[in-house]
Amino acid sequence: MKDELKNYIQSHKNQFDDHSINEVDKLALWEKISEQLPETPKKGIPLWKKASFRVAAAIVLLFGCLFLYFNTNKTAGEYDMVSDEFRQIDTHYKSLVQNQIQLVKTSANLSKQEQEAFLSHIDTLDKEYIKLKKELKQGVNNQLIIEAIINNYRKKIQLMEDLLRRSYPVQNTADDGELIL
Repeated sequence: MKDELKNYIQSHKNQFDDHSINEVDKLALWEKISEQLPETPKKGIPLWKKASFRVAAAIVLLFGCLFLYFNTNKTAGEYDMVSDEFRQIDTHYKSLVQNQIQLVKTSANLSKQEQEAFLSHIDTLDKEYIKLKKELKQGVNNQLIIEAIINNYRKKIQLMEDLLRRSYPVQNTADDGELIL
């Protein structure tokens, strides 16, 4: 039988060499072959089916949650305390500064040059305030930063009070011995 097959192949050799298959036929042929191939099961270790793995995962999850809970509450509590204290101080001093700035802007006794010079000093102090506020958000030595912010506000108020004192003439009344500004 081998001889017959060999003779057949030799006699029809030209036909075997000339036959070409296009891509569509190749894909169709491979699809038929792949359908007949046995499916190989995917190898994997189902860890979630083991009780020891479930217990270990639960413990890790519990410790992770506890760590996050205590770490978050600790930092949030410290920041809230600083935040509330800072918010009260900031609100108080901002209102004082705004009132003083309005007095300076509406003062008829101050020249435009004096007002502009004053406002440029206030702008410089405002830039310093913004830097201090950024440092406060970083949380490094909050007490010193809050004191620096308070001093910044005090400088602003002192500048305004000095400017307003110089701009309003002092009147002396002989009746009561009081000074009127």
